[in-house]
Parts: sequence; C-alpha cells; structure tokens
Amino acid sequence: MRYSNNKVLVGVFCCLATPAFALDDLFSLSLEELSGVNVSIATGTVKPLAQAPAGASVVTAEEIAMMGAQTLDEVLETIPGVHVSRGSFGLAPRYFIRGIVSTYNPQTLVLLNGVPMTSLFLGDRGERNPNEYSLPIKTVERIEVIRGPGSALYGADAFAGVINVITKSADDIDGTELSASWGSFDTSRASILSGQQVGELKVAVALSHLSTKGDDSAIIDSDLQSVIDPTLAQPASRAPEAAATSVKYFDARVDMELQDWRWRVAWNGSKDAGTGQGINDALDPDSRFEYYRASTDLGWHNDDLLNDWEIDVLLSYAYAGFNNPTGIYLFPPGADFGLGAFPDGVRAKPELKEENVRANVNFLYKGFDNHTVLLGSGYLWADLFETHDTTNYTSVLAPRGELVDISDTADVFQPEDSRQSHYLFIQDEWQFASRWELIAGLRYDSYSDVGGTANPRLALVWSTTDTFTTKLLYGEAFRAPAFFELYATNNPVALGNPDLDPESLRSTELAFDWRPISDWALALNLYHWRITDYIDFLADPGTGTFTAQNSGKIDGYGLEAEVRHQLSRDVNWLVNYSYQHTKDEDSGEPLGFMPTHQGYARVAWEFMPRWQWAPQLTWVGERLRAAGDSRDALRGYVSADMSLRKRWKGNIDVALIARNMFNADIREPSRGPTSGQQFASFENDLPQQGRSVTIAFSAPW
Repeated sequence: MRYSNNKVLVGVFCCLATPAFALDDLFSLSLEELSGVNVSIATGTVKPLAQAPAGASVVTAEEIAMMGAQTLDEVLETIPGVHVSRGSFGLAPRYFIRGIVSTYNPQTLVLLNGVPMTSLFLGDRGERNPNEYSLPIKTVERIEVIRGPGSALYGADAFAGVINVITKSADDIDGTELSASWGSFDTSRASILSGQQVGELKVAVALSHLSTKGDDSAIIDSDLQSVIDPTLAQPASRAPEAAATSVKYFDARVDMELQDWRWRVAWNGSKDAGTGQGINDALDPDSRFEYYRASTDLGWHNDDLLNDWEIDVLLSYAYAGFNNPTGIYLFPPGADFGLGAFPDGVRAKPELKEENVRANVNFLYKGFDNHTVLLGSGYLWADLFETHDTTNYTSVLAPRGELVDISDTADVFQPEDSRQSHYLFIQDEWQFASRWELIAGLRYDSYSDVGGTANPRLALVWSTTDTFTTKLLYGEAFRAPAFFELYATNNPVALGNPDLDPESLRSTELAFDWRPISDWALALNLYHWRITDYIDFLADPGTGTFTAQNSGKIDGYGLEAEVRHQLSRDVNWLVNYSYQHTKDEDSGEPLGFMPTHQGYARVAWEFMPRWQWAPQLTWVGERLRAAGDSRDALRGYVSADMSLRKRWKGNIDVALIARNMFNADIREPSRGPTSGQQFASFENDLPQQGRSVTIAFSAPW
C-alpha cells in the first residue's frame, strides 16, 4: 500500500517551523525585487532577468526553502517548459525541455558552478540514484535555467537547455547550521553547513547524507519478462512488484575563497542503489549499484590586471566510477527461453570508470563605447577506462549459462576510449540605441572523434517601454554522440553505432516580459525548433535489441507563460503554463513522452508572524505515444503539495512538507512494443512515488 497516514498530517500540524532562512527576509522583498534578480547563464555576463536574451528562469535558495523542495527534481518541475521524467537507467531523472526527449536525456546540459556534469558514457549527468538527484538541495544557493539552445556559449549538450546549479559559499551561510528530516519510505536526510572566515580566507563546508528504501507501493504490474513468460513452461517474471528505488547517499564539499581565487573540492557517492525498473525492463529487485564521483575546480577572476578587461580562468577535474557489486539480472532466474541455457537467469556485472580535465579562459572587454565583448577558449580531455564485465550469455569463451569475465575481450559491453575537444567563441553585446541591444555570438568546437561544428546566436532585445521588453532570439546547437551511442557492444539492451553524426538544432523564439506595476510580472515565450540527425535507440527488426540511429528530422513548437503577483506584503502567488508540440517530419508522429500541456501554481502566505503556508499544484497533461506505440495516450495527473513552517526563537526551524497529498496515480511513459512483441515491456507504464510526508528540522550550532 502507498503511504497513507493522515493522522501524521494532523498530529504534527501544530509543532512546525521553517528551514534556516528568515521568513521575514523573504516577505520583506517586493515582487519587483524578487523577479528582478540578475542572471548570468544567458550571456556569461550579469543581466537583469527581464533583459536576459533567452527563456531564462532563476530559483533562489529562499524560494527553494519556501516551497519545501527536498530535491533538485522538485525545483525544476516548477519551471515552465521543463518536465522531470523518471524512466531511464535505474529510474534516474531526465530533464525534458520544450518537448525534446530521448532515452537517456543527453540533450539537457547540467552545470555545477559552471562545470559540465556530462557523462562520457551515456551523455547524461552520470547519476545512478533512482528518483533522486544526488546533489543535496541544502547546499544550493540558486538555480539558473535557460530553455532553448546554448551551444554558442556552452558547446555540446547545451541543446534543449542549460541548468546551472550554484552551491553556497561562505557568504551564503551564517555560521554553522544543522539540518535533518524524516519521512515516508524510511527516508532520512542530515546535513551540516558551515561558513567561516579566517583573515581573508573564506571557507564553506557541507556534509550530507541521505537514506531511503523507496516507495514499495509503486507496483509495476508487468514487465518485459511478463511478455516472454507465455512461451515458457513456468513464468519467471518478478512482476507484480515495486521498482527498486532504495539508495544511501553521501556528499562532502569544501569551498574556499581567497581574494581573486576560488577552489572547490567535492566527493559524493551512493551505495545500495536499486535498479529501478531493471536494466533490461525486467524487474531485478535484489541487485544493487554503487556510484561515486570526486571533483575539484580552481577559478581565478580578475578585473584590475588590465584596463577595461575582466579575466576568468577555470580549471576542473572529475573522476567517477560505476560499480555493480551484486551483478544484475537482464532476465530473472527461470528465463531459459526453452533452451535450458539460463536456469539461473541471464546475468552480467558491468562496471566502468571515467575522468575528465577541463581548462577554460574568458576575457570580457568593456573598452568600446556601447559594446561589451566576451571571448573564450577551452580544452577538454575525457577518458572512459577500466570497463569490466562478467556475463553468462557470451558463447565465445564458455558455454552459455556459465559466468565468464570478458573484460579484456572484444565482447565487453563498452570498449575503453578517450575524447579530446577544444573550442573558441566570441560574443558582442551592442547597445546600438537607447532602448535596443543586439547580442551576437559564435562558437566553434572541434572533437577528436566526430569532427568540428560552428554554432551562432543572435538576440535582439527591445525595451519597448519602461515596463515592457520584447526579445527576438535565434540560436543553433549541436550534440556529439555519447560513447554508449557510438560503441556499445554485446549488449542485449542497446547497441552503439560508430557511424552516427552529431545532432544539430536551429531555434527561433519571440519573448515578452511585462511588469506593469511593481507587484505584477508577466512573461510569454513563443518558440519553434527543428532538429536534424536526431539520435535515439531504435528497435532492430526481429532481434528485440535497440541500436542508436540518426532517426531523421524533428520539428517542435510551443509556448510558455508565467504570471507572478505580490497580492500583499504577506501573500504572493505565481502560475505558469506550457504547451509543446513535436512531430517527426517524415512520419508526422510525435516524439511522445513529454506532456503536451503542463502547469504549475503556488501561493506563499505568511498568515501569522513567523508562520508560512505554501500550497502548490502541479498539473501534467496527457503524454502522446511515440511512433509504433498503439497504446492510448498516457493520461495526465494533478499533484497537490504543501509546505507549512514556523521559525522559533533561537532560529530553530521545523517544517511539515507533504508531496502528492491526495496520492494521485502518477506514471511516466514506458517504451512502446519492440520488434516481435505485441505488447510494451511495461504495458501500464512506470508508476512514480506516491504520497509522502516529511518533517524537516534545522538549527544553528
């Protein structure tokens, strides 16, 4: 059964407080101040959000705390045009922007303090934690998002959009703060944040831990093995059973600033991570993964070394590993396919490591009248190494059914390889009239394995009136194929294709920002994009496998609208709505997976001194099916959430946070039938987390 204990909601309702930010601070800001936040992700230079030449959004730490968000996913779901779907490898999150979807979601670039999190293996963020993005939300100072192409500044993978997560520095932390939370599904979180200054040296330290068993009521009725079972003497599927979404996660971060220098070091890792819906769409509840990542970046900023110049240098290194201590079942015990070859199931033990080094330098020149010129260059070296695999389905070295280490053979699931790239870019922000600004940029990227590409951008920003801004935007983007898409071999799930071409995109957009009076803010974005050489894994006729292919040309258009209103000093609200439409130009079929319509509404009300209530609704409309999937569209849902909080004397805060309060049946689309199958692997799609209740506590130390 899903967690359903309404007595908890009533029993703790009157003993609550807030996380460690002052409610008075949030409500003392006018909407004009809140919506006038500066943003740098759109141009690399600081601009007011209303003037940013992109579909941009900013969510601050104060807003994150106010809405009671516990994860990055919950924050991103509040942004127009962004949908968080959980259905790829291990039910890891996918951030779909403006209808651009694929199996592993490599088209959305996620930055952490400006450093790409991109995995060389799959092209995604490299996280393998089911239903959780591992970065602790307590460490986040702000999140900046641009919807639309960003390759002219950020290069590969800045395709559908860019998400930059900025963590807290010593200036953002008042002394030392202890936080803890407990909630449904045996989920617990604990963190320590400390900001200190010794002379000119500023140091921030953040330690976090998460443990959850996952929602065991999100039952999957049938899986891929259920489709195969009618051909066997005895059924082997583990369905019906819940997806395996347990995980234990640890995170440690140090952030040091000294004059013009900033050095960050981080380590995070997960243990006992469940396989979600199973690596091969066959439930595998007993197998577990481990993931770890160590990273460091050193930045230097100087604006007085040369007249009219600002210089930014950033060096970074990341090392990540993916372990599989238990091995996995691609098909469960008993799935011998009538051959007697796999009485113990089809098994494997894939593992890999990867590392990368990045070096970037930017020069900002302000010596021209009415021009600001930004130039940049950078280099990437990335290596995928120590790919190990043990399987019982390779007949080259031993009979099928017998486990064999194939790590150093041609049958390994992913060959070891490396990639290098370098880039140059230039951007000019030209204030050619009192109310007109033209932003023009061009970036060239060269890859050692897939060649080079140039991507321009143009943005015309017109301050039509003192309260109304009009923007006309054009941009291009590309994405180099990930190594799994290029080289995956001997894999019953998916196969690579070394002949892939990079994806490319062209986008146009018309945007309006209107702030008629200080307590109203309205925004509207209309866009159209076109993708060529779109990459996805397509079914191989007669085999049941999927191979990466350049599948053609995709066309998409839509709109995003948002309204914010400061009703009074104690009440503010916002509503946003998004519409997106996609189709394959050859077949006319939609890409599917992304909701055609979605909306979000939130109210923040300080109804008594130091008491705050923030109810919110998330509406996700129907999801159309992709080509070849004859199932009816997946119906939509409405999730009702709320956060109730109070701050006690001594800055002791407690919060009651409820998600999906009415236990809506939330499901994400599964892939359609493969060749030779009559039914989809998950006929009833993938159930997501049900109702949850969390009590969060924080206090200074």
